[in-house]
Amino acid sequence: KGKFNKENLGCLYMFTQKEVWHIFIVLIVLGFSVSLENIIQNGLDYLAILIGFLTVLIIMLVSVVSKKGAAYYYEAKIEHSIWMWERFGFKREERFPHPMPLGIIAPVIISVASYGKTLWLAALEFDVYGTSARASKRHGEHRYTEMTEIHIGLIAAAGVTASLIASVIGYLAGFPEFSRLSIYYAIYSMIPIGNLDGSKIFFGSRLVWYTLGIICLIFLGYVFAFNQGII
Repeated sequence: KGKFNKENLGCLYMFTQKEVWHIFIVLIVLGFSVSLENIIQNGLDYLAILIGFLTVLIIMLVSVVSKKGAAYYYEAKIEHSIWMWERFGFKREERFPHPMPLGIIAPVIISVASYGKTLWLAALEFDVYGTSARASKRHGEHRYTEMTEIHIGLIAAAGVTASLIASVIGYLAGFPEFSRLSIYYAIYSMIPIGNLDGSKIFFGSRLVWYTLGIICLIFLGYVFAFNQGII
């Protein structure tokens, strides 16, 4: 879309140093959460732990890069960070003195409390910035320089869609665990709380949120059938 330039290329592929660190921290946390049950049952199987971390890394990158690609389409760029929680009520003043990094707290607490049997995979949020290429447009589809909620919602929806597609590819390629975790990641990305992707989709387009929600439930039915040995 529009004139190709280095800034647009950066929107799609470039990660900031801060973004890389946040993704790395989330990778450590989610990799630990995913591997905990196996560690409890089988001890320190380093190969299994490594595979778990690589699986989480691929799943995260599929979602992140897909959202960056969607942002590039809308002449914008996004930067991911750890999901922060600062409000504890509905009033504007009902906020914590400092935002809580719930994206790394929740996965650890839930995983440890359930001995690794329950996962919480919602850990990243993103902010959107318009590029100079977008700001220079004065006509057509992008005649408004500010990103609208529908655009932001569609960017977030791209990550969910990519995760579901990755789950199908993983299943067909004979990697059921990768497929299962990709589906879980997509489902957690649909939760409409805080600044998570689900909130961006929900407030951007109820239709998109409901549609993806139904598709995620269908995929979740596959996971249940697989766990029960039905398929």
